[in-house]
Amino acid sequence: MVSLFAVHLSDFLLDTPWWVGGWIVAGLLLAWSCYRFPEQEIPQTALLTAAFFISSSIHLKFGRTSVHLLLNGLVGTMLGRRTPVAIMIGLVLQAVLLQHGGFLVLGLNAVVMSVPGLLVPRLFRFLLRPPLSGGRAFAYGWLTGSLTVLATILIHAGVLIAGGIEDLQLLAATGFLLHLPLALIEGVMLATVCQYLAVVKPELLRVKPAAKN
Repeated sequence: MVSLFAVHLSDFLLDTPWWVGGWIVAGLLLAWSCYRFPEQEIPQTALLTAAFFISSSIHLKFGRTSVHLLLNGLVGTMLGRRTPVAIMIGLVLQAVLLQHGGFLVLGLNAVVMSVPGLLVPRLFRFLLRPPLSGGRAFAYGWLTGSLTVLATILIHAGVLIAGGIEDLQLLAATGFLLHLPLALIEGVMLATVCQYLAVVKPELLRVKPAAKN
């Protein structure tokens, strides 16, 4: 069954090299993500994994359709290179417990969600240089959250178009359009979190401290 309500790819939609290649890339990302995983990072990773999993059950209605939150921008901003671990575990739970996405394409789904979550938040950390302020954190958080969703749905659409076993352009375009409002909503969500953390717990934003003179 093909769902337009999520960016989870389903089994038997893509040519075999695509989902096999997805597992290879996902494996490399997981190996890099798990390398030298300090014990003190486990609780935060577990918390963000839970948030990512739960987000899939929060649906936003747009007319007769709905989409669910992605939160890979939040995960990427908070976890850095631990992002693929959190997203893979969350996707496995979603597939097993909620029947979101296929099992053969789990690796490719993880890549589609993890790559924007790894790359786009780097822009946030580049722009938000110390001294931190709530206003700047809000603005850059909104930009990061929105761009992460846009990048995710663009990659998802590209995979459907390039790797589909049949013509999936209409499916890709429809899914892309359905998720555009979500980009704005997740931008506001991440902006609010970043504004709060910039004031009370700035180290969680993984922004390098200002250089000492």
